[in-house]
Amino acid sequence: VGHENNLRSLIMRLEGIKPEDIINLSLPRAVPLAYRLDINLKPLARPDGKLDEATGMLNGTWLGGDDAVQEILERDHKQVYDTSVQQNLEEGSDRDKWRRWTEMAIGEPEDESFEAHSRSHVHRNLNNRSNGVRPTSELNGQVK
Repeated sequence: VGHENNLRSLIMRLEGIKPEDIINLSLPRAVPLAYRLDINLKPLARPDGKLDEATGMLNGTWLGGDDAVQEILERDHKQVYDTSVQQNLEEGSDRDKWRRWTEMAIGEPEDESFEAHSRSHVHRNLNNRSNGVRPTSELNGQVK
């Protein structure tokens, strides 16, 4: 488990992939990659003798299967690089609809002040006496 860049570095060393090539390796989130290693801790070829079909770069085996990983990578690529979006939902006539949806999904918007922030959805559980944390109003203006 790790950040995509850290995992790329480990895979680069393990697989012997060049730095200029490793930057093109996209990794799915939350899908384990398993390796069979030889006595020198170098990856063994996959049983089919091919590189994985999802990335075309690895000897490891995706525990979710190559097809599932390929679908995840395609979906992630579309989410990040799809420039066909024509409308900003935070502007124009859909703004109130978008605001209501976000409030329902993540809570009410927070005010700029610390007091308002401490009462917001982010800190509701923190200000609950049952968990041993004193409410902000009891701190006499001091942040502890």
